[in-house]
This record gives sequence, C-alpha cells and structure tokens, in this order.
Amino acid sequence: MQRNTLLTSILAGAGALLLAAAAPAAELGDIAVRSYIGQPLAADIELVQLAPDEVSALQVRLAQQDVYRGANISMNPALGSLHMTVVRRDGRQFLHLTTTRAIDAEYVHLFLELSAAGRQDVRAATVWLQADPNPAPPPLPAPTAAQA
Repeated sequence: MQRNTLLTSILAGAGALLLAAAAPAAELGDIAVRSYIGQPLAADIELVQLAPDEVSALQVRLAQQDVYRGANISMNPALGSLHMTVVRRDGRQFLHLTTTRAIDAEYVHLFLELSAAGRQDVRAATVWLQADPNPAPPPLPAPTAAQA
C-alpha cells in the first residue's frame, strides 16, 4: 500500500516537471499603442505567465526573416529600427517597443522570439495603428519672388 502511494507521488512529481518544462517562456498580453500611422512606433505589450525565474532572464528579439516568410507575411521595413526593452510597471512586466522609422500602415505584424530559462518560443502579435486625430497643419507655401 505504501509502495503504491510512493509510486503515485513520484509519477505525479515527474508529470509536473514535464509540464513545467513544456510551459512557454511567456505569453503576450494586451497591447497599448501610443503612436499613430505615419509616426515612429511607440507601444507596450504586457508579458504574462512569466515564471519568477524567467523575469530577470527574459530576452526578447525580433524573429528572423524566415519566420515571416514561413507565415507568408512581409516584414514592415520600419521594424529594421525596432528597439525593445522589458520594463516593470505597477508590479507587471511590459515589453516597450519603439522604432526610429515611421509606420505608414494601419497594422504591423510582429513575430517575437522570447527566451528564458533555457526555453525559446516565437510569439505573434499584431499592432493596430490609427490615424492621428490631431494631425499637424500642412506647411504654409513658400513665398514666391513676385510676392516678396
């Protein structure tokens, strides 16, 4: 009887370890976009389901071009200037994204490679952008020689 209990405990523990090893590095949560079409990207993506040992070890980078090709999606050229930083705010983890180049599209597909605790996963996200509700006024025409 005691042997069966011990065997059951060992099997349950081994199963839990297997499930933990198969768990993803992290998941992408809500996206907060702070820029508009025609502007450099500024957005935050919440990182959820992070294990305590993954928080300090998490590394994120843009997935390779072949991941985009495999999904039959073209990579937005502005992503060549993408900069990512993991930040902690209000007890939660976020991936802060910025580009130096403007995004001239309504959406940007992201494939992000997340690595932590010996695991590596690719996560997909689509960042939706809107037109600027308060666009800058068009520049005034330059005066011609006849007007001067």
